[in-house]
Amino acid sequence: MALKIAMLGCGGVGRDHHAPAFARVEGVEIVAACDIIEERARALAEDHGVPWYSDAAEMLEKEAIDLVDVCTTERDRAEPLIQCLQAGKHVFCEKPLVGAAGQYNIGESDLIKAREIVDLWRKSGKFFGINYNYRTAPHTRAMKRAIDAGQFGDPVMVTAFSHLASWSHAIDLVRWFTGDVTELTAYQSAGTTNRDRAATLKFRNGAIGTLAGSAKLSWRQPLLRIDVVGTDARGTIEDLTGEFRIRVGDEPEKVVWSPEGGDPLRSMDEAFTRSVTDLARAVRDGKEPPVTGTDAIRALEIDAAISVSAERQSAVKIEHY
Repeated sequence: MALKIAMLGCGGVGRDHHAPAFARVEGVEIVAACDIIEERARALAEDHGVPWYSDAAEMLEKEAIDLVDVCTTERDRAEPLIQCLQAGKHVFCEKPLVGAAGQYNIGESDLIKAREIVDLWRKSGKFFGINYNYRTAPHTRAMKRAIDAGQFGDPVMVTAFSHLASWSHAIDLVRWFTGDVTELTAYQSAGTTNRDRAATLKFRNGAIGTLAGSAKLSWRQPLLRIDVVGTDARGTIEDLTGEFRIRVGDEPEKVVWSPEGGDPLRSMDEAFTRSVTDLARAVRDGKEPPVTGTDAIRALEIDAAISVSAERQSAVKIEHY
């Protein structure tokens, strides 16, 4: 039986990335589309030959739905997620989990709303997935396998630099590679969009690190670079489509994975497809998705702590919810 998906939020991300990715996955069926802007809902619905709605409550009541893909912006994501969970549906959404002032301005008030969502999810017995699709890229998976296999020894330091467009992904990958952050100190420039941010991090396992980002980078430059240093090796990944290189001990640096070139937009589409494929397979098998609501709030805790630390000009300890 196909996993029945409803699209809630039919703007560019939903129509151009999420819906086509789900449509490419075997055993998945898009059954409805909803957006408060009727033209958007109708356009996505016509693309996939399904009914459209401008009211989420009506869609949830009338349609047989297993999972709702919430593709609204982070500014408007909390209430639809709550509504879908209360209706007893599995949910999937973009990152960051919530952000009332946008993804570059995650603050303490966002954590309050995020905890409400997570409480509801944990009580619901439903599955919650979030689209940290950089985890599905070949070079990031190769890095993670090498870390988990012990090739790095004990991780002692991680440094990450990203365009702010990839900021949420950078936070998630740093945590995925190195574990939970327990304390940080941060600085950021003035403004709310075209800003610069930097933080020093302390991890639960004793490792330390840095996380820096800017919105002033050219989109033609690599959007992301992460270096992981362990007691036995050092490894580097670059961009969504870049290389994974590792240097073990005194040996020459070795390229573990390298892209064969191609269109970066196609690579992005492939990352979306891998992400929703992993999600759909897990839900069909009754297993927890590979990236969950817990991962969503852990990344948000780090992001909010960066804002708090920069404002207070002091270190901030992170309390995990």
